[in-house]
Amino acid sequence: MYSLLATSLLLSMSSAEILFDFTTIPNVDGWKEVSDTVRVPGKSKGVLTLQKTQLFQRAVFFAMLNPQPNGACFAGSVTRLPTTITSNPSSVQLKVRAQGELSHWKVYFNSDTVKYNYEQTFECPLNNQFVVVDLPISDFKAYYHGAEQPDAPIMDLGNMTEIGIQGYGGVYATYKQSGSGSLEIDYISL
Repeated sequence: MYSLLATSLLLSMSSAEILFDFTTIPNVDGWKEVSDTVRVPGKSKGVLTLQKTQLFQRAVFFAMLNPQPNGACFAGSVTRLPTTITSNPSSVQLKVRAQGELSHWKVYFNSDTVKYNYEQTFECPLNNQFVVVDLPISDFKAYYHGAEQPDAPIMDLGNMTEIGIQGYGGVYATYKQSGSGSLEIDYISL
């Protein structure tokens, strides 16, 4: 699953590989929307943008989830990985804060040569506090069209070419979510 580390804990960034530092990145032009509108009944929307103020800068992913009767919906944003991952990281870490109606999110990887998405979900508290989410690489599971594929090979991070962030309705989960929310993101690292 996942673990949340209090932001007061020190995160050893010296050994981490920063994929995206949204506090300094000049733009998010390489990120594109991938939402359920790729299907005929889809009605959701997602946008990743930079919030720049005189005091700080970060990415904000806005999602509006309009589910089908069974809870199917998703809104996401995806981009190419900035580099081929040659290290053997133990986890993906994000410093985030969720607001609004959506507390369930996912990070996923995909590839030009692999038919599966490798996904991991996490719940982010809606308490106006930033948290560091730690997603163990070993917990990323293969999915095809939203359904887990337990017989698929384990994820080889070195073969992955894209990373995405998504809000989702929970069609295969015990919970359902809908409405609008945001995920503020300071960084994504390995």
